[in-house]
Amino acid sequence: MAEWAHGCAGRTVTWPAPDTYVLVDGVLLRMVPEPPGLPPGTAVTVRHDPGRQRLVAHADDPPAAAG
Repeated sequence: MAEWAHGCAGRTVTWPAPDTYVLVDGVLLRMVPEPPGLPPGTAVTVRHDPGRQRLVAHADDPPAAAG
């Protein structure tokens, strides 16, 4: 599953600290949030961290404000 999800976009659904659940292509995956404490609905990119042997949800940068 880690190889399939690596690099995919997703959204956080819930966060039973210290982990979070992320919806990726209709599949709910448990992973570590970066930074910790991401609220539900946060857009993330999934990465596989070989050191931790876990999937990590990296928060996407917020869009730049227009104007």
